[in-house]
Amino acid sequence: MAQWRCDVLRRFAKASWLGLACFVAGVSPRAHAQDSSSSVAQEVRIVILPTLTPTGEVPTDKALGRPELQNGLLWTKARELDNLLHDTAQDLGFVVDLSEPRTSDVIVSERELLARASRSVSWQLSPRLEFEGSDIVLRLLLVPPRGEHVLVRTETVSSEDFQVRAVVMFRDLVRGARPSYDDRGSGFEGDLRPMRPEQRRSEGRAVLVMHAAALGGFVGYSLQKSSGSDDARLTYPLMALGTGVGFGGALIIAEEWDVGLGDAWYMSAGAVWPVFGGMMLAKGRDVQPELDRYAWAVGSGLAGVSLASISLSFAGMGTGGAAVAHSGGFIGTGLGAGVEMAIRGKADVTPYEGLGYGALGGVAVGGIWGRWVQESPSRIMMVDVGAGLGALSFAAVGSPLLIGDSTEGRQRAWVLVTMSGAVAGGLAAFWMTAASEEKSADAPLTHPMAGVIGQSLRADGTYAPVMGVGWSGLW
Repeated sequence: MAQWRCDVLRRFAKASWLGLACFVAGVSPRAHAQDSSSSVAQEVRIVILPTLTPTGEVPTDKALGRPELQNGLLWTKARELDNLLHDTAQDLGFVVDLSEPRTSDVIVSERELLARASRSVSWQLSPRLEFEGSDIVLRLLLVPPRGEHVLVRTETVSSEDFQVRAVVMFRDLVRGARPSYDDRGSGFEGDLRPMRPEQRRSEGRAVLVMHAAALGGFVGYSLQKSSGSDDARLTYPLMALGTGVGFGGALIIAEEWDVGLGDAWYMSAGAVWPVFGGMMLAKGRDVQPELDRYAWAVGSGLAGVSLASISLSFAGMGTGGAAVAHSGGFIGTGLGAGVEMAIRGKADVTPYEGLGYGALGGVAVGGIWGRWVQESPSRIMMVDVGAGLGALSFAAVGSPLLIGDSTEGRQRAWVLVTMSGAVAGGLAAFWMTAASEEKSADAPLTHPMAGVIGQSLRADGTYAPVMGVGWSGLW
């Protein structure tokens, strides 16, 4: 008998360490494939403010403001510069933020430009324009996000070179803000896309290390308990050994492969909830001897980690999908307990078996469902909070059912009311956190114009207005 128990314990130890190794290496195949592919670049946004005049380079008494229609050619050049800078920003890899109003009251000084950049994640660009004889004085002011200095580029250009010089000035300003830019000398178009912030490598390192170390420590503790020994001289060394194996292995994996944040949390769901479910299920089924219940917990964790590893070997997991897996374990645990109490008609007995089945089934359903969920983790968490608050509220409302003659029918009714509250609270939270459609104001893209449409240079150096009709707008 002693020899048989020793053999069983030896096989259990091998399976436990195999489960820990599976948890640590579970993200490796998928992460290796992800490492060979290019990461998704994040958006770099820029706010292009309306062109103002004057530039401040030529002495004048005029206040800073937007060119008006009666300014003739100056107004035309300002509109032309606005459209040109929008197109150039997109060519340089920016996403133009169109939320800023393009009205005449948007007057931004250099100090205000810095203030805007300090509280925004977008680049800030303010173009200035004015005439100096037949030439154009062009001035561009650029501030990177959280920037402390205004980058300025000013040139006096001819009307023929106006567009080309504006593009070059804008490109040079951006390059000046990103000194690490690799100038290939092949022109500006597309060259600045490497300036987009790259996704950090192995963002899930901390999560993977934390859960791998915890699982390793639990495996060491389970080995000690399953052996039937309570000797502290073995308990703590085994826990330390398991923790060290999990910690070190996770660090090696995270250094070797790119472990995403969603991958790490998904693996943790495959370990935490099955371990909990296996322990509760063994206790509910009254597994004897009691020390064997730890084998149920580790075995369930091994199965959960194996399934999560197989899932990750096909494709990565986003943070939203990982949150759904954890949410499935949480909600499944509560519903499983409620189902057992409703069947038994007793609310004063801990439903260990229902907790176990609910945790195992919930995390399995959540892990599968998470493959097709594109929601944010915060919304999934709010659904969990809503389900918990709903269950608590309905339980309080139905508490009179437990007062007085608390029969099985009354206890069963109270459990069903509580479960209905959980479902109602979860659905309410899901509805309340739904994204709302932003309404945009309808405005014509084009409109007719009449009056001064330009100006001509006289022989004496003065300008004469050119009258006519035209059609203005974005094409």
